[in-house]
Amino acid sequence: MTPTSASPSDQLIFAPVGIAHLTGDNTDLVRAAAAGRSRIRITTAAQLNGVPHFGTVVTMLTVFALAQHTAEALGLPTSIMFDALENAPAEHLDIDGDIYTRSVGDLIDTGHLDHAERVGGFEQLLAWAKQRSGISYEFRPYAVYQGLRPIRECLHQIASNLEEFTPIVAPRDGIARIRPRCPDCRLMQKSAKDLRITALSGAVRLDSHCPHHGRYSEMVHIDGGGWYDANTPVRSIQKGYLLAAERDLYDACSVSVDGADWGGSWHASVLAPALAQLGIPPADWPVSIFTPLITDRTGGKLSKTLYVAHGTYADLPELFLNLDVLLAQHGEQILELIWTEVTRWATEPRRLHRTYTIDYITALLDAGLPTEQLRSA
Repeated sequence: MTPTSASPSDQLIFAPVGIAHLTGDNTDLVRAAAAGRSRIRITTAAQLNGVPHFGTVVTMLTVFALAQHTAEALGLPTSIMFDALENAPAEHLDIDGDIYTRSVGDLIDTGHLDHAERVGGFEQLLAWAKQRSGISYEFRPYAVYQGLRPIRECLHQIASNLEEFTPIVAPRDGIARIRPRCPDCRLMQKSAKDLRITALSGAVRLDSHCPHHGRYSEMVHIDGGGWYDANTPVRSIQKGYLLAAERDLYDACSVSVDGADWGGSWHASVLAPALAQLGIPPADWPVSIFTPLITDRTGGKLSKTLYVAHGTYADLPELFLNLDVLLAQHGEQILELIWTEVTRWATEPRRLHRTYTIDYITALLDAGLPTEQLRSA
């Protein structure tokens, strides 16, 4: 399915933005790092905190479109690593004024959440994107990710140099949130105020407190064993360290693709200074590419949390907040419409480096769907 002459995509006006002045094609962002490498490995991630909403769908399809275009333009085999973050919090308990959490993975393990419900939507979307793009992918749970040797090496370096890293990962309160869970009930203290991090020879010891079972410790060895929850800044730094290591492990050009909310100040204030602190030469840093942000009418990021908790987007069709509803009402033709749009983003810098409002997306889909089908959903 291709855009018609009436498509809003053909009527956009583009104001010049920084990086678009330097690039004629988005592969220019990858070209130098890919020179002399035998493959391209693209990594992206999402929390398994429910059925994918529209912003997640757009981001995931953009990742595959970028992979397809890069593979064709540079003539290198390209694959995608999808990090499925089942360590996302799923339960919050207020105990004596302190917040404790259990993760999605914990509640799946205990039968309180359905694995298929949390994972099925992502698997369906990934399978469709693989078939449409011809790009293979690997589904990597956080339980596997957190045990990878480069990830553990990075953890040990952070734990060994907390004075240098806490201003980066926790500028507000100086607490690096590398949290163990209670071995008896799997509660984790969200604030980590009782956490003690100790770097040992070849391991990190994490000491914390459970409101039901008292003090406990978790030993996290570089060579494997143990489990911990790394919060977003720590995990972001570990990911950068891992992708730098994979340049040599796989003779690969490592590329990280995330939503635009992880660019800008986050990249400049968290990832870049941390990689420098870890002693990784800039030439070995992964290429970072950010997909367009889907915004609400006020310019803020479209948020499923705001919709569910506060009914913020009560006037929007539910299909924007739920992939299952999207596909039930419109089938895979709506994925084709989105794919047609994001393949243009993947090629043209002026289309990739910008935001798109939900009203633009609505008009785009309305132009490609049968009359009144979307707005009446």
